[in-house]
Amino acid sequence: MLPLACGGLIGVLAFSCVMEWLMLTSPDQVKLLFLGLVAGSFPALIREANTGGFRLRYILATALAIVVMYQGAALLAWPKAIDGLFTALHYAYFGLIYAVGSIIPGISSSFILIHIGAYDDLLRAIATAHIPVLLPASLGFGLGALLLVRVVERVFTRYHGLAYYSTLGFLLGSALLIWPNLTLGWTLLVDLAVFLGGVLLSVLLLKFCAR
Repeated sequence: MLPLACGGLIGVLAFSCVMEWLMLTSPDQVKLLFLGLVAGSFPALIREANTGGFRLRYILATALAIVVMYQGAALLAWPKAIDGLFTALHYAYFGLIYAVGSIIPGISSSFILIHIGAYDDLLRAIATAHIPVLLPASLGFGLGALLLVRVVERVFTRYHGLAYYSTLGFLLGSALLIWPNLTLGWTLLVDLAVFLGGVLLSVLLLKFCAR
């Protein structure tokens, strides 16, 4: 856990300021980069899902997961800002969502937080080390991780194929949540380049991790 936590902390601190600036200046391109990273992981995910063989019912699991993810996101957006501000309870809830996305493969907590309008606030809090936001968010994350980790481990051990094809559906449903509005012209070429760059980066990272 220690090297995992150190790597995560370094990654968050190194990129939070950059991501905050990018989300302010080029939010659609950031979303396309995220989508490209997800798309690049699909082949590896499908190979892992089929290690125990393929069953037709796995496709149904994917379709169901897409619907659950896309429709369920509306339920996750229930906390509304009070006078334009989130409370400590809100941030604890957002930390819980982040734990769900970290523990359950395929559910992108970043996509969900972008969808419900909390991603920028959390990103700004990390970049500025704003303790009143980070403390309740950390508590929510810790609670969510403790509640979910053993359950998820058992599900993926006992229902390997179904679990991974459901993961694929969650990924596709998450992608639909943040799909940006594309416009024709030279900006479309830029958007396409950003998306393909995300795909390439994802493939390279997977190859590096495999080695």
